[in-house]
Amino acid sequence: MKIFITICFILFCSLQTAAQNITVSQLSKLGEGSIAEVQENLTKNNWFFYNAEDETENKFGNAKFVFDVPNFNPKEALGKYFITYYYSTNLGSSAIDIIFKHTPLYDSLNKQMETLGYKLKDSKTKDGNIIKIYKHRGNIIEVTIPPNFEGLNVYKFLFTSKSSYKKLSN
Repeated sequence: MKIFITICFILFCSLQTAAQNITVSQLSKLGEGSIAEVQENLTKNNWFFYNAEDETENKFGNAKFVFDVPNFNPKEALGKYFITYYYSTNLGSSAIDIIFKHTPLYDSLNKQMETLGYKLKDSKTKDGNIIKIYKHRGNIIEVTIPPNFEGLNVYKFLFTSKSSYKKLSN
């Protein structure tokens, strides 16, 4: 029984580490690509496409991916890693976000942002969360921090250009 528990723990840790290997630079670059480029790059790194919504006149289109779950069921979403690619061919804009529950990935992404020179430029609250907006050159990262006391809350990092961010915010 101890061996089984040890193997499960090692497997769980390896999945956590694999998802954490995605970097701020990779996410920023992905957000600049086409939907096909995003899908191909994520698929190479064990992410699976599971849903898309078409662009409309009033709404960005999107494609959603989940990490390491080929037969994803949204009802079993707890504890997973998600990436959503947003695009508007009408506005010439795109962005990408990653959503997750695990604090080690949050810490890792924050350290990478600091190393790359991102600076905190603004903050606010929205829907019970703290929103921090970081800028570096023409790039923006919006970080959503949930309250600490509710088990279903998730961290969210949105990566986009300054011009796309303005269009997404409207």
